[in-house]
Amino acid sequence: MKKTLILVLIPLLFSCKYLNFTSSDAVVAEVGDKVLYESEVKNLIPQGTSPDDSVKMVEQYVNSWALKHLLQKKAESELSKSESDVEQELEDYKSSLLVYKYEKIYLEARLDTVVTDDECKEYYDNYSSNFTLNNSVVKARVIKISERSPNLENIRRMYRANSIEDIDELEKLCYNSADRYDNFNNEWVEISNIAKEIPYDVQMCEREAWSKSYIETNDSLYRYFVFFLDKIAPEGTAPYEFYKTKIKEIIISKRKQELIVKLEKNLIQEALEKNILKTNFNNKDK
Repeated sequence: MKKTLILVLIPLLFSCKYLNFTSSDAVVAEVGDKVLYESEVKNLIPQGTSPDDSVKMVEQYVNSWALKHLLQKKAESELSKSESDVEQELEDYKSSLLVYKYEKIYLEARLDTVVTDDECKEYYDNYSSNFTLNNSVVKARVIKISERSPNLENIRRMYRANSIEDIDELEKLCYNSADRYDNFNNEWVEISNIAKEIPYDVQMCEREAWSKSYIETNDSLYRYFVFFLDKIAPEGTAPYEFYKTKIKEIIISKRKQELIVKLEKNLIQEALEKNILKTNFNNKDK
């Protein structure tokens, strides 16, 4: 039997100045026995959308809707009986989805997400050898300023400041004249964070950071200043503060796994005790 695609572009939709949907739920498109109605399309168009854009939005949605059903029909006609038998896969997916939703609710009700600083430090002390750096981590400040700024020379003179007074003065100067100033909250960051701020790639930043304590470069519009207050080389171990957030995530993840293991163990035990689960194998020591 010939399968047909009928796209019914209702004159009402395109003849008016705007796409006005009437109360009669007219057909917008058909693919075989599948029908798309006005009521399913009208809420797609935000108020104030121009007529041309409205038409494009409807056409895109209709094409997407039609393609979905056409592909399904094509698959049904081309695949063999065994290939098109997806009942087991659907059942497996349904089972996985139900289990996922239940475990999510179970964990939300029982998971302790409070991780103390002492717990994080203990984990770091026990497993610090696992935290090896691929790239350098640094403490740094980055300044981006127009080549035409009247304060360019003052910032060039001060961007490597170390004293509290000079740093305060530098930050005030940057606040008033720099296009960007970032000291990353005085925290350790990967050197890739620096590379994102200046016209250098990570490898160039690495080379500059370990040949001297600063970078000064420019493009056609801006001058960039970087000062490295501290740095740790690749293959080294970053300080606890750098990994604190990650360690919290690891600890919470371990707690989740422990709760799931406990849930599964209790379910098996309860099922055996209530004779819901029956096994037929010999688990005695041989």
